[in-house]
Amino acid sequence: KQWYQRRVRGKSAPRYSNLYSYLICFMLWRTLIQKSTIPNTLTRSSFIPSRFFTTQPFPSKMQVSIQGNSVPLTFEKHLTEERVHQAINYAPFTEWVKNMSKPETYDMLRVQKVHIQDIDMFGPRVGFIKFKADVINKQGQNVPGIVFMRGGAVAILIILKQKGGGEDGKEFTLLTVQPRIPIGSHGFPEIPAGMLDGSGHFIGVAAKELKEETGIEIKEEELVDLTHLAYKDHYPGMFPSPGGCDEFIKLFLYKQTVDEAYLKGLEGKLTGLIDEGETITLKVLPLEQLVFHAPDSKSLAAFALYTQLKSTGVIPL
Repeated sequence: KQWYQRRVRGKSAPRYSNLYSYLICFMLWRTLIQKSTIPNTLTRSSFIPSRFFTTQPFPSKMQVSIQGNSVPLTFEKHLTEERVHQAINYAPFTEWVKNMSKPETYDMLRVQKVHIQDIDMFGPRVGFIKFKADVINKQGQNVPGIVFMRGGAVAILIILKQKGGGEDGKEFTLLTVQPRIPIGSHGFPEIPAGMLDGSGHFIGVAAKELKEETGIEIKEEELVDLTHLAYKDHYPGMFPSPGGCDEFIKLFLYKQTVDEAYLKGLEGKLTGLIDEGETITLKVLPLEQLVFHAPDSKSLAAFALYTQLKSTGVIPL
């Protein structure tokens, strides 16, 4: 106020100068608070009404432990702490933290910061997380760390061997054809698949998805884990896009002998869970034609694994 009177007016300021000075000081003071340059004990002063303050802290910060070290975790303002706590306890995120904490990984890569950009919910549970991890390697160079986290999934390669009829002994496979909005397709062909439910019961989920998408009911012991036969416990499954997504897919094989009438009954059959928005049409085709009709990675990977494991005798002919 005194500076204003001496430098600006050169004489006594009019009555509104008190308000003018007050507003300037208040704006500067609040800016410093938001920049975290004033201790938290001063952020609520008795002479400033509480309505001038937001209830959400700025910036929004938490921490996550990686290899015993506290790593700063921040998140966008539209996310609540409760929602973020759900996200960091989401099985795929805890698995990511566990992998980044492994001695062989921690020795090569160090996470400096994690920033959660968004969280998609599937009802009460976390579905997808979008976050950015600031990571440096052993040489101090930045390593790309933009992550779309969705967790694991299962997929089933169905092989139906025809018994009798004009193509006795011929192997067929079964595809699901359904809309896939991310690629702008109204009818994308692929082998039956589904996301894990968090239970860790891969075979049970695979059997459930097979029933929901094809109507075929099987016993769990009839499924063969192709990815485990190939990778043992070294990898949990096949990774379709590890450069930007954590998703892994366990690939299973279901092989059965059926008659010609059964095959004809599957062709064009409508399936799927209506309440989950699934509209699926089944497509039967010779197994050797799979690679020319299904351009998705899990279908191609399952076919390649089956072919290789069969040729090396791991899977009986």
